[in-house]
Amino acid sequence: MVRAALLLLTVAVAGCSFGGRGADYRPAGAGDAATTAPSGAEALAVYLDALRDLLEGDAVVQADVFRTIAAAADSAPTTTNRLRLALALATPTHAASDPVEAQRLLNELLATGSALLPEERTLALIHLKDVEQRLILDAEAERLQRAATAAAAQRNDRNAQQLQAALEENRLLRAALDEARAKLDAITNIERSIRERENGPDSQ
Repeated sequence: MVRAALLLLTVAVAGCSFGGRGADYRPAGAGDAATTAPSGAEALAVYLDALRDLLEGDAVVQADVFRTIAAAADSAPTTTNRLRLALALATPTHAASDPVEAQRLLNELLATGSALLPEERTLALIHLKDVEQRLILDAEAERLQRAATAAAAQRNDRNAQQLQAALEENRLLRAALDEARAKLDAITNIERSIRERENGPDSQ
């Protein structure tokens, strides 16, 4: 989902030209030292290159890229560095991904208004929507897992109760059978004793 959105955004930006202060100018106090930002496509390149490595790189590359991004945001918390970190945290393909923290950072950046260039705002919004959907799906998956676990536990309890009842019924049946056999043996012995008294011990 994220990869497709990034591809569409890159194509759209590459096909447009950005002129004037609205697209190429970063307002003073936006968090970066320079007052003039590169063109729209160039402004996004710093983010897209890092995201490509996080999406397509192996575990070592991903860890190295994320460590570099996090260190830059920590040492120089400019708008660009903070947005790079937020987008990296929102990318789900590496071990350091954190959608909850990404959501918080993206909301903070989007709340700054003119601190973001239009194309940066679009990129942030794309990732924020993706993160929000993932969090919703994760919450639903967790709810279903809890429900499944509870249902399984309930079934196990019910099965255990049924098994215990069956074992108890079997015990009672065995006891009744043993009692019946004992009575039958007693009756047989009594009958044998009566015949012996009447006919002598050798009588069958």
